[in-house]
Amino acid sequence: MKSTFRPARGMSLVVSLVLLLLVTLIALASTRGVLLETRMSTGTQDRNLAFQAAEAALRGAETQALTATVPAAGSGCTAGLCSTPAATAKPRWLDSAFTGWAAAPTVPVSGDAVTPETITEYMGDDAANWQGCESELPRQPNCRTARYRITSRSTADGRATAIVQGDFAAP
Repeated sequence: MKSTFRPARGMSLVVSLVLLLLVTLIALASTRGVLLETRMSTGTQDRNLAFQAAEAALRGAETQALTATVPAAGSGCTAGLCSTPAATAKPRWLDSAFTGWAAAPTVPVSGDAVTPETITEYMGDDAANWQGCESELPRQPNCRTARYRITSRSTADGRATAIVQGDFAAP
């Protein structure tokens, strides 16, 4: 009687190795996706922390503007309070050489302490420069009051920077 037994050729080993390679590639792709998502969520958290700190500093600078002494024209900046900028001048908050930022109080945000900086620029009290104040009637309240442009910036963990700017009319 003739034997029908054939010797093994190693095909199951090859199939197993190919399947192992495929599973490894899928696992590596998944890990890469998780790492990317972690970086994205960390960036979003840092951006939110920076924004919250800058917003808190902006509100603090508004409170300080209520009691601020109006700086003389062309006097520059002292402790973050600046005179009216020239119309043709580069905005102070865009000028990397500008050193007149004032440190705002440290803001604890979600367990991290972030120290924002502010600039408060006196923008005058000319009613013609403000929306709603151009004509005599009907005139909005506070048309003849000191106006300030307040800029606040904050950097969270050295990775995300937020700049917030607002106009403020002292009552």
